[in-house]
Amino acid sequence: MPLRSPALTQLAFGLSWLGYTTFIMFFMAIGYWTWSKAIFYRLLILVAINATLNAYVKDVFHDPRPPLALRLDDLVGASYGLPSGHAQMAVVIWLWLAWELRRTWAWVLGSAIALGVIASRLYLGVHDLEDVLVGAALGATSLLVFERLRHYRWAWQTSLGWSVTTITAVTAAAILSWPGTAPEYIPTLAGWLAAATWSLRWEERHVGYRPPTAAWHKIGVGLLGAACFMGEQKMLKLIAAYFPVDPMLWALTKGLVSGLFVSLLMLWIILRLRLATAPATPTRTA
Repeated sequence: MPLRSPALTQLAFGLSWLGYTTFIMFFMAIGYWTWSKAIFYRLLILVAINATLNAYVKDVFHDPRPPLALRLDDLVGASYGLPSGHAQMAVVIWLWLAWELRRTWAWVLGSAIALGVIASRLYLGVHDLEDVLVGAALGATSLLVFERLRHYRWAWQTSLGWSVTTITAVTAAAILSWPGTAPEYIPTLAGWLAAATWSLRWEERHVGYRPPTAAWHKIGVGLLGAACFMGEQKMLKLIAAYFPVDPMLWALTKGLVSGLFVSLLMLWIILRLRLATAPATPTRTA
């Protein structure tokens, strides 16, 4: 393609990396520890919903990607193109954070990153215009619906039992009705979300962790958390190699363990190292 250049290609790869699983996992975890538990818990819900929706729609339509001769990103494998997961996640993550902040600079920055990620998928030849437009539309629609629904006080929002039951029921219904075989990350996300839902409520009642306010504390927590999270992920890979189990069951187990690690164990480590604080009397919510 005449518009491609080495510098633009590197930029496109960098922007595309913002839409891959590794970045999203670490970004959400670090944000949870250093910025706001509530904001990044809501973001986890949105990511889980959109990842499931995106994969489901892909397997329904079986829409092929652009020809191999045009592609520069070989990480997409044999997956389908419509809708673009990167476009969908870019809109969800960056525009939701802008909405949470309600600041002009956040809207400008979030929109620029989202558009950059979307443009990178076109540049790298892994999606066509229809793919990214549909992905972006699904992501934007999910934000509007989520913002509307989250202010209602329904049982599945206020009761821990109903919350976990809803996560389990929706995931089971999706897997059982899947047009083919569901990706293994679907139960992983469900396990992570269920563990985070329980951990957040328990921790708020009994601990009351508050993210650090000093910049150097935030940096320290982020670096320490990232290193520990990497270690936890490597340990899970080693365990999987020595104790093979059903892939979907192991995917669920990984999600549960990672959810507990991010939203409970890592908070305990941070507090023990005095990098963050907790009130003497935690907020005890129902």
